[in-house]
Amino acid sequence: MGEMAEDRIYAERRGKTDVYVGADLGLTLVAISDDRVGRFRLVRRGEVQSVGASEAAVVIGTDEDTYRAASEDVESFEALGFGPAVAVDAEGPIAAAPDGEVARYDGAEWRTLGAVGEPRAISGKWIAAGDGLYRLEDERLDHRGRAARDVTADPVPTAATADGLYRFTDSEWDHEREGAFHAVAGGSERTLAVGEDGLIERRDSEWVSRDPPTDERIVDVGYSRGIVAVTSAGTILVDPPAAKDGAAGWRSRSLGLSEVSELAVGPDR
Repeated sequence: MGEMAEDRIYAERRGKTDVYVGADLGLTLVAISDDRVGRFRLVRRGEVQSVGASEAAVVIGTDEDTYRAASEDVESFEALGFGPAVAVDAEGPIAAAPDGEVARYDGAEWRTLGAVGEPRAISGKWIAAGDGLYRLEDERLDHRGRAARDVTADPVPTAATADGLYRFTDSEWDHEREGAFHAVAGGSERTLAVGEDGLIERRDSEWVSRDPPTDERIVDVGYSRGIVAVTSAGTILVDPPAAKDGAAGWRSRSLGLSEVSELAVGPDR
């Protein structure tokens, strides 16, 4: 049986999740089926600065413009006219320009929400920037704390900063973990973070170390049915909740990319 047919049958039996990886070459779509990294293909050429995914759409920020495609047709991106973007979120969508302007697209035009210094990431109502964390309140930006490199809105807002991990509880950022962190993601009542000490996961109020099978630098993380991570050298890593063959441990696959910027996990199918 050919690899493509095998991947299709496997996905039909197990369900799959689309993972989008942005890099200098372009946007790559990777199919994840529980414990298997399946087919992958380049769906758009051109350097990707940021990528976001929702149930309905995939949004990318590039040096030229901000683009959107339906999740069912990710090879047909339309330019949205915002201009270059260094951070995007598919819900809205919301985009941040290199000069700090943040705006929401309402289907016809972009409405400016405010400006931040050195925008880095957008997740839901939260924006991580070099001059602090911002929360979207009533279509305006409200400054809510320290400089951050990344932020996740779910399950509890958590920020990755140069001096540790912070969780937003009772209207305050509580310092939970020492160290320098550059990426954070949430899902399934768990949170992942990547920093100078490697990959860690918050479970039952405790941060525990995870040990992916690589020495390559992990640049971004997310959750499918299990953990998904990608390295700067283009290796995708999956730690499945359960393997079809009963074997435990990580799965990995080289995507043939370099200078990876981000990943975004789409909905389970």
